[in-house]
Amino acid sequence: MKIIADMIRWNALTSIMNARSGHIGASFSIADILAVLYHSEMKVDPKNPRGFGRDVLILSKGHAASSLYATLASRGFFPTEKLLKFRRLKGLEGHAEISAPGVDSNTGSLAMGISKGKGYAWSYKASWSKATVFVIMGDGELQEGQNWEAIMSASFMKLDNLCLIIDRNRVQTDKEVKEILDVSPIEAKLKAFGWHVTTINGNDTKEILESLKKLKRVYGKPKAIVANTLKGAGVSFMEHPHALKAGKGYYKWHDKLPNEKEYRRVWAEICARINKKTKKCALKKFSLPAFPEEIAKKKIVRVGESLLKHYSEILVEIGAKNKNVVVLDADLAESCGLREFENKFPRKFIEVGIAEQDMVSMAGGLALSGRIPIVNTYASFLTSRANEQIFNNASEGSKIIYVGHIAGIIPAKPGKSHQGLRDITVMKSMPNVLVCQPCNSLELRKLMNFLVTKSDIAGYLRLEHAIPKIAVHLPVNYEVKVGQGATLADGADAIIIGHGPLLLSEALIAREILKEKNISVKVVNLPWLNCVDEKWLRNTIGKIKNVFCLENHSVAGGMTEIVARALLTGGPCDLKLQTIGIEGFGRSGEDEEILKHYAIDASSIAKKIKGSIKR
Repeated sequence: MKIIADMIRWNALTSIMNARSGHIGASFSIADILAVLYHSEMKVDPKNPRGFGRDVLILSKGHAASSLYATLASRGFFPTEKLLKFRRLKGLEGHAEISAPGVDSNTGSLAMGISKGKGYAWSYKASWSKATVFVIMGDGELQEGQNWEAIMSASFMKLDNLCLIIDRNRVQTDKEVKEILDVSPIEAKLKAFGWHVTTINGNDTKEILESLKKLKRVYGKPKAIVANTLKGAGVSFMEHPHALKAGKGYYKWHDKLPNEKEYRRVWAEICARINKKTKKCALKKFSLPAFPEEIAKKKIVRVGESLLKHYSEILVEIGAKNKNVVVLDADLAESCGLREFENKFPRKFIEVGIAEQDMVSMAGGLALSGRIPIVNTYASFLTSRANEQIFNNASEGSKIIYVGHIAGIIPAKPGKSHQGLRDITVMKSMPNVLVCQPCNSLELRKLMNFLVTKSDIAGYLRLEHAIPKIAVHLPVNYEVKVGQGATLADGADAIIIGHGPLLLSEALIAREILKEKNISVKVVNLPWLNCVDEKWLRNTIGKIKNVFCLENHSVAGGMTEIVARALLTGGPCDLKLQTIGIEGFGRSGEDEEILKHYAIDASSIAKKIKGSIKR
């Protein structure tokens, strides 16, 4: 089992390094648990992966997908070579998904695992099946409220075929759980809710085997294993006691990649252990593959700058000027550019942990007491998970600035759970909230200052972290005016109205492509996504008949509907209005292949406009 666990780590690491994206720490901490479950305990059939009555495993901490995929490949659910398609289009999704044979539930957004496990467990009991449902979750994940709803009702339903395994690695994104929001004592809480609980060393395969054997004799209540593990287990410098010390209190290996030298060191450590253990177990000698030089030297080349750096600087500037500003975070301080503000103004920074609904409602109380809260997390989580709480705050007339990070399809590698493609839809109908998106750092600064110092109502600022191919420049005298935007480049045959740096840069490149075909295209930035000035819009379009709304968002419910409504307000018009955006669910993949797949890259935009004008 120890050999298999190390091989899982080895293959998981290779898939992450090849993708140049993934979560090493969380994947390594559960490798021993997965090895025991799939190679000893669980009744599964790779030839019939969805067969009723099989044992089920739900990886609630879906970001550890690389270890789950490596385990499934080791059991023959799909060829090991497919691991090299991790986080690639038509490959293995960035967070565990049922599109991969052997995966029993989509995950990515935390805290859904126990509830889904309950569904399987209830169905199995109703069918007199003796199968077991396993759920693996992280300890930081216990901060999400849905878990406690599920924990309470699982006991009430006496689901003794449900086994929860808590990966107690004590580290969240980059800090210890006890620093973010301590979930201790886990055992006492679970027992109080009526669960049978046992605590083990989750990186000791013998203890894992013995605990699972004992739990088979427990009836009448759900079971939980609190598995004490090391984040980054199996690699000396990635294991969290050492890694935290080396990082001066911050854990580096949650979603960061080792450099070439570090990668060689990880490879050497794991290979040495495999060789030693195979010899000790008197297994037939086999040759380990050579170190993958090509993967080690792979680099992501980025030109330009993300808006995240500027957002971080602007936040500090605002904090220094306004004593009432308070910044809230949901365990994504580093990812959302909040660390500098946190260090500069620790008394004005509130860390709530992985608890979006709680964060938003707390912001409501802060606003009612005279503060100006700036709420931060990923757009996909903020606008969907806490939508009712945002609505409630808006109904009170509270001024809160919500910032939805990594909005849109890019970065694509994490997959659909992390891609903000529905946020405009759910926010543009929210009363008393202005919805906007900056196209560059200048507009970001102006919009943030407007929302904090001039606006009387709440605001949702949609923030892309992607680096555009070319810089987007606004007119020299540009000022923020609600409902109005700015012309970035002039033209007469068609007009592209867009938002955000990523696709506006693609639009400007498409304009140059079409220029060579003697098609003149006007490109306009409209930062307001739930309101538009009708007079400004009509004057901007002028005599152009072909109007294209470019959306880094789902084609349903985006900015196009606001533009269409404004154009029809003054009566019928003879314009041809079309949307270029994302249809269906998001997918994992390299950024460029994803833009091309959804036909929102410069070449595809130019092709669509040319074809439309021809017709």
